[in-house]
Amino acid sequence: MRDLSIILAVTWALALFLVVVGVRASRTYQVTQRRLVQMGTMAPRGGKPAQAPFSLLGSLRKTWSQGQSAAALKLRMSEYILFIALGFIVPGLIGLAVRGAVGGLVLALVGGGGVLLYFRYMKSRYLRLAEQSLPDFLRGISGALRAGTSLLQAMSLVAKETPDPLGGEITRVLRRESFGFSLEQTLEELTNRIPSKDLSLAVMVINIQREIGGSLADILENIVDTIVARQRLAQEVRSLTAQGRFSGWILTALPFILGFMIWFIDPSYIDPLFHTTIGWILLGMAAVSVAIGGFVINRLVRSPEM
Repeated sequence: MRDLSIILAVTWALALFLVVVGVRASRTYQVTQRRLVQMGTMAPRGGKPAQAPFSLLGSLRKTWSQGQSAAALKLRMSEYILFIALGFIVPGLIGLAVRGAVGGLVLALVGGGGVLLYFRYMKSRYLRLAEQSLPDFLRGISGALRAGTSLLQAMSLVAKETPDPLGGEITRVLRRESFGFSLEQTLEELTNRIPSKDLSLAVMVINIQREIGGSLADILENIVDTIVARQRLAQEVRSLTAQGRFSGWILTALPFILGFMIWFIDPSYIDPLFHTTIGWILLGMAAVSVAIGGFVINRLVRSPEM
């Protein structure tokens, strides 16, 4: 029975993965057809222009496509939700087969939490890589402007030499601008996909300069100096607080990891904690103590907003 449950869990996860691949390919085809109809290069089906009514789901999808999660994870909203659901369900089924209902609940929480932590790590890594490339990108635009190119030409030239993810996002901005979107609108969307204060400052300066004029090359050079100084200070603070941050993570996670391992290897050894009054009291006191200690350590080593 246990082996059958594991086989069913794996088969179910594989089937859902194949369904996601098929739905994604079908949706890509439909989006391409709709864009061709809107551009006038293809006649709509039935001979009548398609009028898409407002829908909450369509609005959520649009907001998702313009956000950081879609840019960093390269996933649609439905795929994001599906992967989180799989992170809860598949480990939960395996735990249910191995250790019953409690094991299923514990493994479901571990699996779902692991997926969420992975997504959070990918988004922070995406933002960090973009911020590292930003000074060189702005410095390149400044040099290109001094050479006599326009802003869009400078962005296009420098984007080709800028590593991803910033280079790819700037290329996306230029592509959308060529489709008829205003530069201000595409740059605002860029700040949503890359929520960096340094990038927001640069975008604000570019928009103001397009309205009132001035030497954008000089302004960008000043911004680059400010961004480099802020990044250097932030790196120094993170280096000084690295030991404290890692100590906080380890001390907070260690009781849960050890308890989970002991319970999974030999449930009878830790059963008194879950089946006696004193055990529940000790678990409650331990949870409160760990939460307070983790919060205090986090506040002590937290980097200030810069």
